[in-house]
Amino acid sequence: MRKSHAAGWAPGSPTPAQLKEFFGQIDTGKITKDGLQTFLRGDFAQPSPLTEGEWMVAEILGPSKAFGYQDICRTWQTDIPETEPTMLYTEDILRECAEANAADTANWRFAYANGLDPLSQREFIGWNRKKQPCFDPDWTWWLESQQDGWAKQAVEPGYRLFDFTKRFSNLRWDVQGKEITRLGDQLERAEEQAVAEICFSTFLLNKGERLIPNWYHWGRLRAASGNHVNVGFFDQLGFDVRDRWNGLPNDDLGVVLSRKSA
Repeated sequence: MRKSHAAGWAPGSPTPAQLKEFFGQIDTGKITKDGLQTFLRGDFAQPSPLTEGEWMVAEILGPSKAFGYQDICRTWQTDIPETEPTMLYTEDILRECAEANAADTANWRFAYANGLDPLSQREFIGWNRKKQPCFDPDWTWWLESQQDGWAKQAVEPGYRLFDFTKRFSNLRWDVQGKEITRLGDQLERAEEQAVAEICFSTFLLNKGERLIPNWYHWGRLRAASGNHVNVGFFDQLGFDVRDRWNGLPNDDLGVVLSRKSA
């Protein structure tokens, strides 16, 4: 059931945060023509309603660590699912994650993922460093046709619960896998497609916050070279997509953990 049936992205009065942003642009001289016209029209986007399950997550993890499916679809300009996504996580799981966050031993985030493949994400986000966020324009190897097998591979849309703590760096890819297995059958290596999408969603919906700003998530996809793809190092230069030889551990190569459904 929904907590609210109001439509998202509806025109209305500006929120305090939107007013602060607008007048901040004036103070810095960075107000754009489009921004001024939007303000004069009163055409402000209002937060989309959350489902009851999403409300539970936001209350437990905190609103800055939980993004509902309507806001995600609006942000990425994708179609709203005809049926409400299934909530995969129980209150006990979420409280366990919140306790780990509070203890600073984890960085659990909840978000809906459209499941977009890397190439589709790049097409939407862009690669212009003057328009943040962006993909790093210096790394284009993965745009070649021989990489299409993995670069055009989408994942199942739905909710994700990811721990964006850098784990198991300085280990070979296969050794990382063994360490993940030791954590139990409810945790696994996150899909790099969803990791990238949630990094961009968080930036766009949470005031420019950058997840994994100085390391890479070593994923499961294999490039044409046979090496596993790694994504991240999300700084002002852009979001990187690279591949690394599995036998070459590095301090930059960590793992984002994914919590399986209850």
